[in-house]
Amino acid sequence: MNIIKHRAKRSAIYNLCVAPIALATAFVSMPAMAQEDPEEIAVSGDIVVTAQRRSESIQDVPISITAFGAESIAKQNIQGVDDYFAVTPNVSFVANGSRDRRDLAIRGISNQLGAYDDVRPATYAFYINEFNVSAGTSNPDVVDMERIEILRGPQGVYFGRNAVGGAINIQTRKPTNEWEGAVNVGYSSFDTKRIELIGNAPIVDGLLAIRVAGQYQKSDGNIVNINPTGGGNDSEYKTGRIMARLTPGENFTWDVTYSRSEEETGMRAGVPTGFLTRTWRSVYYGGAAGNVASPDGVGFYPDNRTKVNFDRPQSVGTTVEYISSNMVYEFDTMSLTAVVGDLTSKVYNYGDVDGGSFDFFYEDFLLNRGSTSGEIRLQSTNKGAFEWSIGGMIGKDTGETDQATYYGTQNPLGQIPGRTITTLITDSNSKYHAIFGQGTWNATDKLSVSIGGRYSYEKIRRRLINSSNGVQTNDSDRTRSFKDFSPRFNVSYKASDDFLLYGTVSKGFKSGGVQVQEANLRNDYKPEELWSYEAGIKGELFDRRVRFDLTGFYMDWKDVQQTVRFQFLQNGVLVGVNGIDNAGSARSYGAEMSLDARISNRFKVGATAGWLEANYVKFPVALVDGITVNANGKRMVNAPRWTLSGNAEYTVPLSDEFEGFVRGEWNYRGETLSSNFALVYPNSPFVSPGFHNFNLRIGAESEKMKVMLFIENLFDNNYYTNAYEKAFYSGVQVEPSFQTVGINIGYKF
Repeated sequence: MNIIKHRAKRSAIYNLCVAPIALATAFVSMPAMAQEDPEEIAVSGDIVVTAQRRSESIQDVPISITAFGAESIAKQNIQGVDDYFAVTPNVSFVANGSRDRRDLAIRGISNQLGAYDDVRPATYAFYINEFNVSAGTSNPDVVDMERIEILRGPQGVYFGRNAVGGAINIQTRKPTNEWEGAVNVGYSSFDTKRIELIGNAPIVDGLLAIRVAGQYQKSDGNIVNINPTGGGNDSEYKTGRIMARLTPGENFTWDVTYSRSEEETGMRAGVPTGFLTRTWRSVYYGGAAGNVASPDGVGFYPDNRTKVNFDRPQSVGTTVEYISSNMVYEFDTMSLTAVVGDLTSKVYNYGDVDGGSFDFFYEDFLLNRGSTSGEIRLQSTNKGAFEWSIGGMIGKDTGETDQATYYGTQNPLGQIPGRTITTLITDSNSKYHAIFGQGTWNATDKLSVSIGGRYSYEKIRRRLINSSNGVQTNDSDRTRSFKDFSPRFNVSYKASDDFLLYGTVSKGFKSGGVQVQEANLRNDYKPEELWSYEAGIKGELFDRRVRFDLTGFYMDWKDVQQTVRFQFLQNGVLVGVNGIDNAGSARSYGAEMSLDARISNRFKVGATAGWLEANYVKFPVALVDGITVNANGKRMVNAPRWTLSGNAEYTVPLSDEFEGFVRGEWNYRGETLSSNFALVYPNSPFVSPGFHNFNLRIGAESEKMKVMLFIENLFDNNYYTNAYEKAFYSGVQVEPSFQTVGINIGYKF
């Protein structure tokens, strides 16, 4: 029976990968297409990426990559990670209430340590212009972008420690020696207004140029608080960036960037479901976990997607600021690159925390993070028999947390109003350094062999003071260090000018850490390690009318780090547990496909597909909601089995200057566990059902101007991607989907 299931699954994957290629083949083989000039209808020119810290065609890089150029970013109305991850195979995200709180997963490897950890060791790397911003944000601004690259699989050699699942590499547009600028404005549902300004100025011809970009966005939001306190999830977002490029000689380039982003939201974008976990149902109603009647007159999701009833106002905000420097000197056969930067971020929440109309509990939370790092890299630039790159880096991350929750005037436990339930004060830092290198032997003009590796050392210190119900329960100051060597081996074969085959074996590593002794948790948690095995093919067919890539992978990893966060009643008072535990081992394997085909010089289509099996292998004592669960063989969090997408675009000339276009998009994400609470409660809301999403865009553009009308979530499908488990009186909350209708207008000068 297992063999039959395996063969059926393998057949389904084969058909999934082959069908789009067969469909494109049928189209491009039509007689009418044979009359067109192949050069005119080839897939758009080479996408140049810097995944290996050098400029290369994406078709020549032996890594599984999805890339979006400036044109795609504009056409798809990409504003944040939600937009570009939705069409990237085997990449998923979980919304956490605001722009900066997105827990990302690549091939099932997710950052489960929480958006509010003081020193946040993510499972992916986030780089902007070669500066690592992972410590401060999971959703940096995407204003005036040149390119977005998503690299799947461990990327430790070039993207550093903790790039276990992959890396997101963003390149902004650079200053040039031309006077130019752009204005983009948009208006969409929920009275959402957006304006974007871009300017470029050559201050000293051939020596100094400056480029500025900024965006302001304000929205009424889609959720309203019906309580007399008022409010809702209205938001205001502003971001700005200025970059200066100095070129004192032909061989020397120096870019300096300053960026700042601010967001303030009236509340998290969640609505109640009526399902309460064990602790909170016993606190509010007595009895075991389960559903309750609507106590606040707003109803439950999915019937209610737009209303809450909070007796206290909320405020949620984020500020991210960084400055970075990138210097490159070109020698005859090599280049020297030095990148340094400093980042600070602030996250705050305050107000209602019980999610209801009674004054039960409230909170005050402030988190400050900082990150300073520097990297130097020397690498060959000539395409010879041997290519190489060596480098080193050093850095420090810091974090300070000040958090308190309080009993309200109507708390159900009879405690004194204003008395603290829990307080948490932390002061943490992580100091690290690394050396890395990679060499590639081009054995023939077709066969290349690469060997690389990264040695890293990290020392983590955490000072923590916490109390429960006004009594200090802990004051600790602990330090621990970790070191690792992560190798990478790759073989690639250029079968022809149009086909590349490759195989990669690589190790991924994420440091462990220290924590306060919590109930049933260790003082130290172990590093997370994995080995990844990957094989792929990239190719172009029919005079470059069709471009595709196929990848298969298998990953084994151990000591998977898991957040353990819940509260329980002890002698009539609430006690909190907040820490990290290690699962014994896990396994992830699957396949990915992407395809782009230009059927004619007016019509093009694209598709992506990801299939993923990500499960715990050994996790017999998972601690969830105070209950020990055997999670052996269970599916992992934020790891949908299927991630699919497709698009089609048709253009038509409207005049000598303007060209019209219509574009349709579809994406699908399969059933997903939004948190480990699904191991105890394997149902909605902790299990998010699979959903389809359709977008439609129509517009016209010239060399100078562009107008686009769009409908996102065309059929107003009702879905959600996360469940918030907190002290909610009306049940766990989810962030619902909405249809968005809008218009964008842009003008270049």
